[in-house]
Amino acid sequence: MHLIKWTSLVCVSLVFGCVAATALPSSPPACELRASDTAAGLMLESVVYGAPGTLGSYSFSLEKSGPAGTSSVSQGGDYEIGPEGEAVVSVTEVSKGRKDHYSALLVVEDSAGSHRCSF
Repeated sequence: MHLIKWTSLVCVSLVFGCVAATALPSSPPACELRASDTAAGLMLESVVYGAPGTLGSYSFSLEKSGPAGTSSVSQGGDYEIGPEGEAVVSVTEVSKGRKDHYSALLVVEDSAGSHRCSF
C-alpha cells in the first residue's frame, strides 16, 4: 500500500513540474555566426535560434581590413524561425588574406527581447 501512495506522489509532482515549465516567459532569441573556410576565402552564416514560427528582425554588419584596404557589408530584414528551431538569415563570403582582420556583428530581436553575437 505504501508503494502505491509514493508512486502517486511522484506522478503528481511530475505533472506540476511540467505545468510550471510551460508557464515560464519566452527567452530572447539566440544567434550564432558560423565561419568556414572556402576556396575563395571565408564564409559567414548568420543563424537565429528560437521556437518554430517565431517572427523577428535582424541586422548584420561585417568589416574586413587588411593591406588591400577596408570593406564593409551591412544588411538586415525580417525572419521566421523554421520547424527545426533555426533560421539562416544571411550568408556572406569574402576573400581572405594572411594579414586580413574581420569584425562581424549580428543583432536579432523578437517580442521577447534582443541578442547580439560577434566574431
